[in-house]
Amino acid sequence: MRNTCLTWLQQNRFSGSTELDVEIDGREEESENPESILLAAAQSQIVRKAIEALPPEFREVIILREMEDLSYKEIANIASIPVGTVMSRLSRARSRLQELLSGARTSGVGA
Repeated sequence: MRNTCLTWLQQNRFSGSTELDVEIDGREEESENPESILLAAAQSQIVRKAIEALPPEFREVIILREMEDLSYKEIANIASIPVGTVMSRLSRARSRLQELLSGARTSGVGA
């Protein structure tokens, strides 16, 4: 099952579906003007790139937890690792994502 998930993730590599954009953003589109659509797309792209930059073991747990909404126990079963390792990897993945996204925000301000 784990290998199937990894293969699927590799083949589908965040195709940019609208559902994913809404999940990442955490809210529905408030308005349909071109500027807000462009900004939402840019934010989604930044998050996708940050997730792709994570090491595979961190990427796996963050996707399974935050996007697939699986429990720690379910993730542990899929990844064949202890629940404590899932918790540790999630913590590290979240920290790295925060660093990557903070860096992207900082570098984007001067652009």
